[in-house]
Amino acid sequence: MPRITENLNDCAVRLRAGQLVVMPTETVYGLAADARQDTAVQQVFALKGRPGNNPLIVHLENAAQATEWASVVPTAARELMAAFWPGPLTLVLPARDEVSRLVTAGQDSVALRVPAHPTARALLSAFGGALVAPSANRYMSISPTCAAHVAQQFADSDLLILDGGSCQVGLESTIVSVLPGDRPRLLRTGMLGQPALEAVLGQPLADRDGGPRAPGQHHRHYAPTTTTLTFRETPTEALGSADCGWLWCANAQPTHGPALDLGTDPHVYAANLYAALYELDALDLTRLYIQLPPSDAAWAAVHDRLARASQRLN
Repeated sequence: MPRITENLNDCAVRLRAGQLVVMPTETVYGLAADARQDTAVQQVFALKGRPGNNPLIVHLENAAQATEWASVVPTAARELMAAFWPGPLTLVLPARDEVSRLVTAGQDSVALRVPAHPTARALLSAFGGALVAPSANRYMSISPTCAAHVAQQFADSDLLILDGGSCQVGLESTIVSVLPGDRPRLLRTGMLGQPALEAVLGQPLADRDGGPRAPGQHHRHYAPTTTTLTFRETPTEALGSADCGWLWCANAQPTHGPALDLGTDPHVYAANLYAALYELDALDLTRLYIQLPPSDAAWAAVHDRLARASQRLN
């Protein structure tokens, strides 16, 4: 059985011993392991069921530690670090030779982030090193945004889960590659949006085509076990079914099945999306219908996650 704790020292001791600990971040809860111990990193892949060609993000206590992992830190990367670290931004940089290629999934680039969550930062300080920490869930299932979600995902494990409350951002970090000889590339959208990044860089971001592999790019990801469909035009024939659940973006219609409305603020919606999916997925429904939010840039990360978690109805 997993155990939920607030004891940082117990977690740090486990991590130094090569064991796994779950830590909160502002994005989602992460399955943390010592990034310098390959045997610990291998446990992360095994417990999640994550394929070895999917790189991990290394979490640092501060930006100064980036040079311990990256062989080069280009000016553009330093500008982004200064503007957005600590925060929900991952930077992909050229890896030093001594960085384990298990962490990088065989690539010569490494993904780095300095989380903003105070509990994550306190754990990194107590541990005294860097941690890999992919989302603390089974591969391709819904990412966890509270300790209870993790305990549900890994009910048959003896994981120690460091409780930091509900995640404030609620979606995985934005990932940008900043590699020598290439334009900065947006590899994964997050709630730190493209316009803010481009304003700091002073140039448009290239898309991910031709860039290194990054986490969260599988066509099916973040997905409930319930068949999930997104829509713009309400499937009115399903409104009367008690076996159908609904997730609305305002303008909710009366339904016989369970329904949640996350409203029209993209940041509030994002912070609550995974928790809503956990809640509805636990009800043993036949279908889950999700009303698509607006199409503007502020919703880009939400649309990305919904596209990977569902099928498009209309």
